[in-house]
Amino acid sequence: MPPPPPVPVVPPDPVPPPAPQSAPAPKPVPPPVSVPAKAPPAKPAAKGSVPPPRPPVRLRTWIAAALVLTGIWFFNKPADKPASVAEQVEAATALAAQCDLDGARSTLAMLKSAKAPAAHLKRLQATITKSAAACDRQQQRAQAWTALQDGVKQALDAGKPDLAATRLAIYVKRWGDDPDSLELDAKVKVAQASAQLDVADTCLARSDRACLESSLIAAERYKRPELAARTQALRTALSQLLERSLLDAAPGQ
Repeated sequence: MPPPPPVPVVPPDPVPPPAPQSAPAPKPVPPPVSVPAKAPPAKPAAKGSVPPPRPPVRLRTWIAAALVLTGIWFFNKPADKPASVAEQVEAATALAAQCDLDGARSTLAMLKSAKAPAAHLKRLQATITKSAAACDRQQQRAQAWTALQDGVKQALDAGKPDLAATRLAIYVKRWGDDPDSLELDAKVKVAQASAQLDVADTCLARSDRACLESSLIAAERYKRPELAARTQALRTALSQLLERSLLDAAPGQ
């Protein structure tokens, strides 16, 4: 037998998609009410987070800093400009006046090597020559003064004030007086006057009126106020000696 014919298959009807539902209307939102915000509580600072206050700078620190800066400035400052010929001549002249002849001559030689003007060289040379003579005399006088001091001391220690006076007179005649020689002269005159008063004491012990008076006159010639009291005492003794002599010589005694 022949097979039965196929039964046709009917496709199912398509299902329509669901209709979109309208979204519900939003409810009205009331306006926001502003509420003051609270400040967050301050947190305690962590230990060590704030540096401690710096101590004030002390005065000695400022002084030390100033000294350091001054030293740096002096060390790094530009070199001074070289002295002019005139300034070098003046400096050498000052050395010559102080009897530093070697320093003055060294400057003169340097200026000659530098071909300095002849007028400056001539003036400096004349100054050195003049100073050399004066310095040589000054040195000789200093040596003579040292020798005089020794000679006067020896004479006074030996009890020879007149010899000391002679040596001093020779020095003054050659070199002239100065404060030192005048002071030594006063010392020698005190010694001479004292020697005459010593003689007067001896004369008084012998009751030698003429000798006493002569020695007093010799001592008073030196006019030394240091011996005024001693001289006056011997004058009083001389007056008393004279009175006794007159009484002894009076008639009827």
